[in-house]
Amino acid sequence: DVALALTLPAVVGSAVGAWTVGTINWITLAFALLAIFVSALGFQSLTAYRDYEQSQRPDARPATDLPGTPFTLQQRGEWQPSLLLNVGALLFAGATLCAFWLALLTGWPVLFFGAVSFLIMIGAVLPPVQYAYRGFGLGELGVFVAFGPLALLTGYYAQTAQVSWLPVLAGLPIALLATLVVMSQNLATARRDWLIGKRTLPVMLGTAHALDLNAALTFTAYAGLLAVTILTRMPLWYLGGLATLPLAMGIYADIPRADVTPERGYALRNAMIKAAFWTTVLCVAALLISRPG
Repeated sequence: DVALALTLPAVVGSAVGAWTVGTINWITLAFALLAIFVSALGFQSLTAYRDYEQSQRPDARPATDLPGTPFTLQQRGEWQPSLLLNVGALLFAGATLCAFWLALLTGWPVLFFGAVSFLIMIGAVLPPVQYAYRGFGLGELGVFVAFGPLALLTGYYAQTAQVSWLPVLAGLPIALLATLVVMSQNLATARRDWLIGKRTLPVMLGTAHALDLNAALTFTAYAGLLAVTILTRMPLWYLGGLATLPLAMGIYADIPRADVTPERGYALRNAMIKAAFWTTVLCVAALLISRPG
């Protein structure tokens, strides 16, 4: 689910590109989305591997997670950490092959976008950098950049063979909603991350303030949809994405600031996944409706 959410900005970037040129190149669309989806899966796999390895450090305290999570499955011995490491490497290799094929079909810039995104993802979770564990919101910012502007440009270039700020501006609200999926998951694992020494935003700010930040960014994402429709040449149909605002904001009324449990954190993550998905569907439909010809 998280990997799917992280692929949504690329879907919007591709849709903006198809809307710009008036046609859809299905082959390049498939390679672009597959490359980003597979790399998102690889990133999730390496993150799960690194979280467990972090919990085995001498300075880490005993930590648990909800049943069925990759962290718990590794603790129980049902999944070997080396398995997740190898799966992550294979997935990134597959994403690289897709990126090379896409470059052959469109041009070298997609390799540049993919390489920068790859370095951001690898640097976030693997030593010696592993900046996602160092705090200051670096991990969340890395996710936003890798699966936001870079993915938007990849999807757009795959359709147009051009670089433009339009897909970045049009897709930033979706990219923010996708990043909020990861931020909500970090909220769910805040206590575990604190115990193992992973300094995510909820660990640094506290769960109550992190919940406030999530709510503010959720509202910002929808305000961004309104702003980009007014300030750019996006069609008015694009405002249809605002229809999911109650879905995205309603969940915050059910989560007490003083008691953000892991279950409530995961419920928020699931709500953000649905909000990001349906907002993307509505925005893409708006572009298809208004596409010339």
